[in-house]
Amino acid sequence: MNRFLIALLLCGIFLIFPFQVYIIGNETGIGIEGALYRYQVTGYGNSLIPVTSDIMYVANGIYSGKTALSIILWALGTVLLTFTTIFGLIFAFTERSDYLQQIFLGILGSCCCYIASCIAQYGFFFHGPAGVSIPIGIFLLVVWIIIGTRYPELLLFLKEDNF
Repeated sequence: MNRFLIALLLCGIFLIFPFQVYIIGNETGIGIEGALYRYQVTGYGNSLIPVTSDIMYVANGIYSGKTALSIILWALGTVLLTFTTIFGLIFAFTERSDYLQQIFLGILGSCCCYIASCIAQYGFFFHGPAGVSIPIGIFLLVVWIIIGTRYPELLLFLKEDNF
């Protein structure tokens, strides 16, 4: 199995893949959110907000309550995904037998943090006064993990001799 492809896929998920699409309350704006960024379009203009700025807003007291809890959970998920990606890159060229299992557990843990963040901000059904959240990217990652663990023969396309 070509583990380097899995490590590259992890980097793509970490840097680019959007995890949720959201609509701000009273249809004030819309946005997408990835592990490291949040891009939103509102009547006040377009904003690209990195996760580090969100953390600083919480630390400085600009965000409080549900929003602060949501950002802390999102940052925790990002930290877990960062460690999973680093693990994937470090052990890509070793013969570790539990490599995929560890990758899947790390992604699943970060997905749980991301879902908890969405629930903290928008409510249990991803809809509330703060707006609407559609965590489609998170659910796609969970489906990928379920398929990868239940049907590992589907990952045979990653064999070394195919590339």
